[in-house]
Amino acid sequence: MTSRIPSVPVPAVFAQLQALRKAVQPRAQRVLAMARARWLLRSIQRLGHNVAAYGPMLVHNDGFMSLGDRLTFVGGMVPSSLVCHPGARLTIGDDTQFNYGVSLEAWESVSVGARCMFASFVRLGDKDGPRTAPIVIEDDVWVAHGAILMPGVRVGARSVVAAGSIVTQDVPPDTLAMGNPARNMSLELVARETGT
Repeated sequence: MTSRIPSVPVPAVFAQLQALRKAVQPRAQRVLAMARARWLLRSIQRLGHNVAAYGPMLVHNDGFMSLGDRLTFVGGMVPSSLVCHPGARLTIGDDTQFNYGVSLEAWESVSVGARCMFASFVRLGDKDGPRTAPIVIEDDVWVAHGAILMPGVRVGARSVVAAGSIVTQDVPPDTLAMGNPARNMSLELVARETGT
């Protein structure tokens, strides 16, 4: 007497394995990114919870750095860099996201608020030649691809810096800054012009 092995529908099993992989993979990648961040950011005085680095980063800390909770550094073809010189202070608020190639450099003070978004190749530096002045970015700011923020600039809450802009003066809250040098336009006017 021979026992018969029940037939298993291979496509159904394959589909279940694919669904399981799709459910588990993002979590596994996040755990790996959090472990990478703990290692890369080990020289920082205050490192928040659930900070993730999905790719390589350059970190040089001779001053004081404070990073908030749930930060995300996206990996890409160019590493992001955080540099804090002696006596300087670099602070980043909770839930802020950085795309690849972002550079933050503090000689005196650079402060980034909570829930901000930085596109790739954004540059923030509080020193330009002999001039050094603090940079302040308030909460909920979006800085688009390739924008440069110069020393002494304050970007108000809920503002947007357009791609490729060079910001040399303060940006009030709820404002779009665009151009080289950047000029300010109320986001209310932008919304009214597009009919939204």
